[in-house]
Amino acid sequence: MLSRRQLLGWSAAGAAAAAARSFSSGSAMSVRNASWSEVRAGFAFASTSNAPIPMNAANLCPALSMVTDRVHAAAQRLDLDASFHHRLLYQQTERAALGPMLERHLGIAHKEDVALVRNTSEANSIVVNGLPLTRDDEVLLWSQNHHTNNRSWAYRAQRDGFAIRVVDLPTDPVDDTALIAPFLSVLTPKTRVVSFSHISNTSGLRLPAAALCAAIREVRPDIYIHVDGAQSWGAAALNLAAMDCDSYAASAHKWLAGPRELGILYVRPAWAARMHANTIGYDYRFDYPEADLPQTAARFECLGQRNDAALSGLNAALQFHLDLGPERIEARISELGRQLREKLRQIGLTVLTPSNERYALGVTVVDVGPSDAMSAFRSLYETRQISAAFIHEHRIVGDIERIAADQPLPLYLRLCPHICNDEADIERATTAVAQIAGRA
Repeated sequence: MLSRRQLLGWSAAGAAAAAARSFSSGSAMSVRNASWSEVRAGFAFASTSNAPIPMNAANLCPALSMVTDRVHAAAQRLDLDASFHHRLLYQQTERAALGPMLERHLGIAHKEDVALVRNTSEANSIVVNGLPLTRDDEVLLWSQNHHTNNRSWAYRAQRDGFAIRVVDLPTDPVDDTALIAPFLSVLTPKTRVVSFSHISNTSGLRLPAAALCAAIREVRPDIYIHVDGAQSWGAAALNLAAMDCDSYAASAHKWLAGPRELGILYVRPAWAARMHANTIGYDYRFDYPEADLPQTAARFECLGQRNDAALSGLNAALQFHLDLGPERIEARISELGRQLREKLRQIGLTVLTPSNERYALGVTVVDVGPSDAMSAFRSLYETRQISAAFIHEHRIVGDIERIAADQPLPLYLRLCPHICNDEADIERATTAVAQIAGRA
């Protein structure tokens, strides 16, 4: 049976060993002063010959090697001792370390306001199905919301009878007003919820979330505002307190470069106790809520058996981001995205992501023109070793064969460079796209 001292010792040793493989030392100063080439070397693909170049962070980003190492080490420890005692001690230790880092990284005051769930889809589902709504209510959505923050509302509306309104936004906005006014114009006395993606996964359009929330609050302070942050957590420097949303959902496996099957749901304290929990199983203390659910976001963590080892990976990812600096990371992603969009425009392609960089970040969507979808998909990945995504009718296409030959184009290409990429990757991707589009 492990003692707390042994567990802490193993955790510290694992963290230092993982960091040392990527940087000169495991210290925060080492990460803070790391060059971008050193950061890139912290991902396994960078030292593997013939590995595809990852440019699909909007869907799945390679985990930092230190994250993978921490998860693997934790899994081994749990395999050595699967007792309740050890697992409870492990979770308490990892959760205690996570709390302050989540507060800093998200810009919130209390760690209790964040639930650890499995991904953004689950977090969105908790909000969609948990809010108290009646037949007389309306929910306002952005047309570019992810399906789990769009179609999911429609499924509930079929059951409960409330109305859904959908707002379209300009594709190349000139200012914040162009993005805020359409929302305000369709608010009614019946509107109870406004739910939008911080950054669109199908166009890359970045909404001015704080300004939008403030504008809605000025008109209707009683409206519940939910933000899908799948494309901003780990990519943008966040301050949820300043954003002033009621809830925020995100996944660790995207821009955070963290462990898979772990996400977050922030819920404002005033709302948490009023929302229904979708799943009621054992919590992180292996307790079943016999009487009342917690009054905080912890009520959404009663999900039963979890992949406990992922907690260590999330700790490693958050520590890395905080040490390197969220602002520095955002600036790097912005610069690589800008370079990519500029090069694509220079070869004559239409970039659907806004031309004003204030409304763009890591997601770039480009029209490669009328070409054979199957050929383009295979050429990009199998021949040119670029991992990206295609978009068809506002949906991400993972399996190109699902698009029937008689369905109309356009078919758009999505490229998402991250801190694991460099300028050479941008050049390689641009060349590949130019060849596919016949612009080489």
